[in-house]
Amino acid sequence: MPERHLGRSLGRYRVDSLLGSGGFAWVYRGFDPDLEVPVAIKVLKPQFAGDPEFEERFRREASTAARLRHPNIVTIFAVGRDDGAVYFAMDYLPQGLTQRLELNNTLPEPTLLRLGIEVSRALAFAHRAGVIHRDIKVDNILFDDHGNAIVVDFGIARAASDAARETKTNVVVGTPQYFAPEQARGRAVDGRTDIYALGVTLFRAATGQLPFEGEDWYDIARKHVELAPPRPRSLNRELSAGFEAAILKCLEKRPEDRYQTADELGTALSELAGTTADAASEPTLTVPAIQHTGERILEKLKRRRLVMAASIGGAVLAIAILMSLLDGDSTTEAVLPAQPQVAELAPLVVPAPQDTSADSVVMVNGPQVVTTATLRVIAPGAQILLDSRSVGSNEFRRSGLAPGAYTVSARVASIPNCRWAEETERVTLTRAETTTVQLSPRQCGRISFPRIPAGTTYRLSGPDGVLLTADVPLDAPVVVPAGNYTLTLSRPGCESYGPEQLEVPPATAQRPEIIEWATLRCGNGKPEGDG
Repeated sequence: MPERHLGRSLGRYRVDSLLGSGGFAWVYRGFDPDLEVPVAIKVLKPQFAGDPEFEERFRREASTAARLRHPNIVTIFAVGRDDGAVYFAMDYLPQGLTQRLELNNTLPEPTLLRLGIEVSRALAFAHRAGVIHRDIKVDNILFDDHGNAIVVDFGIARAASDAARETKTNVVVGTPQYFAPEQARGRAVDGRTDIYALGVTLFRAATGQLPFEGEDWYDIARKHVELAPPRPRSLNRELSAGFEAAILKCLEKRPEDRYQTADELGTALSELAGTTADAASEPTLTVPAIQHTGERILEKLKRRRLVMAASIGGAVLAIAILMSLLDGDSTTEAVLPAQPQVAELAPLVVPAPQDTSADSVVMVNGPQVVTTATLRVIAPGAQILLDSRSVGSNEFRRSGLAPGAYTVSARVASIPNCRWAEETERVTLTRAETTTVQLSPRQCGRISFPRIPAGTTYRLSGPDGVLLTADVPLDAPVVVPAGNYTLTLSRPGCESYGPEQLEVPPATAQRPEIIEWATLRCGNGKPEGDG
């Protein structure tokens, strides 16, 4: 369980709270007592830490990523093993592109140009060092306090790929919504694969939607191979023709038709932004080999602000691809000689679904497959929460979830004591199936009866049946869901009042409650409650 590390120390780092969980690892917020700053700590899950070969790959790739010292690449401070836990400590970044897009479904073009330039610089630096990311996506781009884009999780995808290949498990590493065609077909990847994924990321942030979506991972992968993406300006007319052209060039099916290097892409975006990109000025700093004990790695660092990957690592999806069903495309691959490759993988006969939420592994050996589930939540006009965490509004869909029980909620803004403003349902997801949940939270209004004589009983009925039956006087106004009701009043010895149609609108600061009263005629023929 992830709680096992809370309140303990890994190396010199104190583990304070759990930020999230993916398929490979748990991510914690921690604290560095030497520098007196927060850090993020990624801890390999026990089932992987218990595999010496996988553990070694994880540490090796984390160490390789730690040597990528660049302003737009997350800084890794230590890679170590402590009391059976394999971990690495890195910058603590509180906000990512995912969170920004949850607040605003798209970002303005100047912001996206800056983001694209900075991510291109990070990729160019890593590619020159022989490191291909393989999983560029919205979740893996974070921001520092100055708004600079920071790329996280270099090297982790490679660890999964190597593990799968050495165990003769056929996988493709990445996230299906961001697959380059060659990646979807299990072919060799190079730096241009990252450029395609960055194009998908810019498309999503510029238009509010991904270029290709589908019912399952295979449908999405097939579309990346076979279909042309929509033109971004057909979805967002505020985009310039130049920016649209740059995105579409990133999304070319054939690697040789894309920008050939991240430097070339960065230069094109800089020209659109009216700035200059000087690739020659990019830093080429390296650091000494990481001490795997995790002890006092960077003690000579000046005190600095640390930031984190709150994307829950967002690292890897290792997924089997039915390449034989994609062979209808005649896409060929031109490999840049200066860039490393992953050996082409043999076709499989068993599909596995995707994970778009966090780092995960779906390994396939022969006919055995580990599948995941898909959740769809529909709640018009409401904020949607998954296990108490906001995931968007109106409609939410996520694939790649582990089968099991989840708490789904939807809420709308309303007045205090409105129990109808949030609706919650506990759902159990089943492997390889899509579960759809529809929630309808409601705003509330208030109703009171200030001039009805004591001893009067009121009955309020609505679309859901009898909502309230009580005696007047009331201690306070009654909170009810906004809507149309039927009201009746009765009192011994008096004529009944109603049924009367009553509309209760949502309460606002300007109209805090609905006041309703009626005149009852009782035994002496005189009205009561009228004054």
